[in-house]
Amino acid sequence: MKEDINNSRFLQATDCLCAELRDALRSLPPDQQNLVTEIRMRSEMPIVLTCAQGAMFVYGSRLSPVYSQSALKVSSLQLDETFKRICGYSVHSHRTSINSGYVTVEGGHRAGVCGTAMREGDDVCSVRDINCINIRISRQIKGSANGIYSALFAHSLPGVIVAGAPSSGKTTVLRDLARQLSGEQRGRFIRTVICDERGEIAAVHNGVPANDVGINCDVLTSYPKGEGILIALRSFSPQVIICDETGSEEETRAIESGLNSGVSFIVSVHASSRKELCSRMQVRRLIETGAFSDVVLLDASDRSEKYFKTKELYDEIRGGNADSGGSGNAWQICGAASEG
Repeated sequence: MKEDINNSRFLQATDCLCAELRDALRSLPPDQQNLVTEIRMRSEMPIVLTCAQGAMFVYGSRLSPVYSQSALKVSSLQLDETFKRICGYSVHSHRTSINSGYVTVEGGHRAGVCGTAMREGDDVCSVRDINCINIRISRQIKGSANGIYSALFAHSLPGVIVAGAPSSGKTTVLRDLARQLSGEQRGRFIRTVICDERGEIAAVHNGVPANDVGINCDVLTSYPKGEGILIALRSFSPQVIICDETGSEEETRAIESGLNSGVSFIVSVHASSRKELCSRMQVRRLIETGAFSDVVLLDASDRSEKYFKTKELYDEIRGGNADSGGSGNAWQICGAASEG
């Protein structure tokens, strides 16, 4: 597995910070910049950088896991200016994503936004008093899906659920699978569509993907995933559709439509263990569409993968009896799709 030269990704991610914070972080040595996966800024608190070793604090041009009062702090004015820069000084135009808790900036970096929600009924209509911003740095690691490709995709196009805890690399793996399926590396040039609702997989900017997702890949950016899937089916004759963080009722209905069209789906879900896979309604809904034969569980601690057949998980979900109760027909489809 080889990571791109990602110092540029760190510089790109810090470009949306206010000048003082941006300059402070860019004074870190490049080898330390490349360790950073998240930049967490809280009003009147020290800036915290997340690395593989854990939380790090900034002291001039060095990082340390030890905190003291001299660590770099974020003022309320700096946080406010950073928030405006993240929104391109047009907060209103980003209202929908802010209300969902994030803004995606150029390069596919996700800025999580924490504040006070203003509600209309059950819906969040706006967010005020921003007190924390967390930037997750998007990095392309070419080859991160090599094991999954060899195990599942070398000779077929199965439906696959990629599961893992937050920051386990799900989006990175989806991105690399798109590149390997539709690009020149494998020579298959599979017709692939990415439904990139948050703009993080391909990170299209001014019509051009910032990430390499292959030369036979089409990207639908910012469409709700359910709607994006239906557009892909109507207009792009895909062989594979890739979506991040999937599992709502609308999305599963769209996936069922794709199943009837002979399309394979690769999607991701949040789950950090087999127990979570079997307990989450989101996973059960996806399995019951019949569109998936395999689940890959990413282990963030050692960057390994565990493989499960969906029938195996479904039997466990249903107490070891896949035929007990309501979804037998859907499961027969899924069982037929499963190999091995």
